[in-house]
Amino acid sequence: MLAQNVRERRLRKSWTQYDLADETALRQALVSQIEAEKANPTLLSLHKLASALGVQVAELLLPQDTVLARGTKPASRGRGKKPTKKAGSPAKPRPR
Repeated sequence: MLAQNVRERRLRKSWTQYDLADETALRQALVSQIEAEKANPTLLSLHKLASALGVQVAELLLPQDTVLARGTKPASRGRGKKPTKKAGSPAKPRPR
């Protein structure tokens, strides 16, 4: 999937592998290896490719006809509101 999707999206932009390599700061040889299914790109490389091609990383990894949900919020990473204490919970003693 990845190899085919990268190649098809690159060709839609009428870019050569060198053009894509310039846009992503990756080597042309790596772009060639990805398209030939001979290399497994890092997540950073996938992000660079997706950004240059104007798509989400998932769109490079999934079949072309896959519909992705738009506008969904990412999962919480522990930030935001603190959990409230349950009524009747004993208070923890503070260190002095």
